[in-house]
Amino acid sequence: MTSISFFILTNSNYCWSNNAFFNGNSDRTKWHDTQSFQFEKDIDSINVIYWNAWGNSYDQYTFSYSLVTGKMLVYVDYMESCPKYCIDSSEQIDLFISSINDFYLNKTIPIIDEKKKHNTNEHSEYDIPTFLIECYKQGNRVLYSFTPLENGDYELVFNHKFEKFKNMIFSMVKKYDIYVENYRNIKVSNK
Repeated sequence: MTSISFFILTNSNYCWSNNAFFNGNSDRTKWHDTQSFQFEKDIDSINVIYWNAWGNSYDQYTFSYSLVTGKMLVYVDYMESCPKYCIDSSEQIDLFISSINDFYLNKTIPIIDEKKKHNTNEHSEYDIPTFLIECYKQGNRVLYSFTPLENGDYELVFNHKFEKFKNMIFSMVKKYDIYVENYRNIKVSNK
């Protein structure tokens, strides 16, 4: 089990983060805010890929957190023209990491509290919005899991913490879309 502590310093011009394995004898910069997470697997990066993101500018978004650098980025992997956006909210990063830990690594909290069968004989088939979770250690994938966010035959009642995690991802997608639109507008106006 690996214990990880991190702190985040932000500036309006850029995002800077520092992450280190904390051993109590660190001669690094004084820790201002520390949050410690216990991980079952020895990992150094986490990706959450949001597929079939209906109603957004793109159909796939990647949320990538590096435990080595302490940075969390949002980007569209298949669009090189889209810039990467650094998430600098320690609350969002804390929720991101603790959710991956609780739901996917330790599996201490169930994602779905209840599945309610729809009162219909019709079967729905469509592209289901999904979270794909990948955890890596030194470039090797050590966890691969996915969570459908809908089911055509059932209403899914998610755990309240997972619902908060899901809504945070949705919120970051909207902010990212606005960021990309503003980035492109600035790029066009500078020509």
